Amino acid sequence: MNPVPVTIESFGFRHRDDQPVGHALLFDVRGLLPASEAGLPRDTGLDPRVRQQIRQSECAEELVERIAGETAALLAYAQPRGRSVHVLVGGLDGVRGSVAVAEWAGELLRHRLGPAGPAVEVIHRHIAGNVVRP
Repeated sequence: MNPVPVTIESFGFRHRDDQPVGHALLFDVRGLLPASEAGLPRDTGLDPRVRQQIRQSECAEELVERIAGETAALLAYAQPRGRSVHVLVGGLDGVRGSVAVAEWAGELLRHRLGPAGPAVEVIHRHIAGNVVRP
């Protein structure tokens, strides 16, 4: 049996574009990285400085552990049925916190599943877009 793929997708709630439909786990990380600590306006969750801020923020490690654990549990259900697993990590704009958390969760999940496990793809829906202000 081929392992089913896992997709972890970061996005921004403020964009109000088409939200994914179907079965997915959703994690809301708004507030994990306060705006006063977000760094420079062009920094993203792929930048080492932002990633470090996220890793040091309160409850971040517990949250990422939970994302990886719940994803693995869903995968155990989905794999025998040939279904893929989709995980959504939503932040305010989908540029900093949600991106950093999605990347971290992807790294942890790849490590836990090992090289023979399913492919874990991390995508960022809004990282290249403009920051949306209310």
